[in-house]
Amino acid sequence: MEKIDLLKVDRTDLLKDYLQDYVGRLTDILNKIDPKQLGEVVTTFIEAFKSGNTIYVVGNGGSAATASHMQADFRFFVRYFSKFRPKIVALTDNVPMITAVGNDNNFDDVFVEQMRGQFVAGDVLIAISASGNSPNLVKAAEYANELGGKTIAFVGFLGGKLNEISTVPLYTPNPKGDYGPIEDVHMILNHIIVNYLSKDDEFLALAN
Repeated sequence: MEKIDLLKVDRTDLLKDYLQDYVGRLTDILNKIDPKQLGEVVTTFIEAFKSGNTIYVVGNGGSAATASHMQADFRFFVRYFSKFRPKIVALTDNVPMITAVGNDNNFDDVFVEQMRGQFVAGDVLIAISASGNSPNLVKAAEYANELGGKTIAFVGFLGGKLNEISTVPLYTPNPKGDYGPIEDVHMILNHIIVNYLSKDDEFLALAN
């Protein structure tokens, strides 16, 4: 059998076609962002910041990375345009707590157990999920609602349970199972929001 020299395989045309297809799928989702829903998300953020409440962020897999990234942007990147430091916590980052709860209870409780004794009325939970059906995210959102908090859902696919129960859903539908583009969009939404705040007078006034 003749060996193929992988270094000599020209993938330019294949990658060009795939790149165009991927960008097309990504663009299709971005075009579905509802400015009204996005505005409600930003307003919810600012109201929480003004009242001294905390925003908690949760997600699984790639969405957990987005949750951590969001915490970094809102707690550190904002220094470029404001002295105000938002209270925002990614519940995805406490590995000992997550593994303890997952091992001793079950994985459905890994976020809600971290909220007990911490989450109070007026706080905000952001649940990031492609499907909107992750049991641990749904359970956390239900708990937040019960305590008088607000729940924001970044969801794709068919929206799922989170789209139904969240007080402020941000739903951008895309084909079920197409994880890459919807996870990209959720990261882009984070960047849109945090960069927009650099131009929002109400947010900037919080530093005074």
